Amino acid sequence: MGTLNLDRIGDLAVSSAPGPAGFAPGLGEAYAKFRNDDGVAEIRIGVREFNCIGVTPPHDHPHVYLNMGETDTILCPYCVTRFRFDPSLTPSQSDPPECVFFIPERLGA
Repeated sequence: MGTLNLDRIGDLAVSSAPGPAGFAPGLGEAYAKFRNDDGVAEIRIGVREFNCIGVTPPHDHPHVYLNMGETDTILCPYCVTRFRFDPSLTPSQSDPPECVFFIPERLGA
């Protein structure tokens, strides 16, 4: 059995507290959420901190917080979708556009 090279996973946190990951009490949903229903290899996004949900519920994986830090790409450890930061996109955009699942009000929902 071969090994899977995930490149850089980066900062990863799965919430163990009640409620979805990326939820901050009093702030509502704190981070944008992206999905990959079409199974594309790479999604360009306009934020460096976000949640990947895999695909649209009810077939989603745990909503995992990802933080690119200073790098421009990160792989989701659950679905292995590569996310690439694109400064030409706003925080509420992605390419492909149908990959946006949720944008919190503070980011322009």
